[in-house]
Amino acid sequence: MEAEARRAPRARWRGWLLVGAVFCAWIVLQQVLHPDAGAPVVCERDRAPDADTVVMLSASWCGYCRRARAWFKAEGIDYCEYDVETSAQGRARFARLPLKVVPAIHIRDDVLIGFNKTEIEQTLIAHGLAELP
Repeated sequence: MEAEARRAPRARWRGWLLVGAVFCAWIVLQQVLHPDAGAPVVCERDRAPDADTVVMLSASWCGYCRRARAWFKAEGIDYCEYDVETSAQGRARFARLPLKVVPAIHIRDDVLIGFNKTEIEQTLIAHGLAELP
């Protein structure tokens, strides 16, 4: 009976150790599958947005925001972003959205929620900001 009482905490400790190892492996796998696109192009600081600049509302923890950032850079699309958690302008723009989801991509008067390459391409083409591939 006494030996069983001593083994129970060890078993729990091993269980938490396994959970921690799985979590660390998941983090590493995410970095391998979805590498960071580098530093964001911050609106106002790095680029002053104009009518033809794509503006993305993002968050530092958002995987879809990282994918969108990488895609914009790879395609050579003029874009900048506001972090909705650290930027006053980003928070204000985010508050005006009917859906509280990031990324929110502003292309002129259109707001696209989430990251969908086809939808972004079609919207850019419709506004004359990109050509057919």
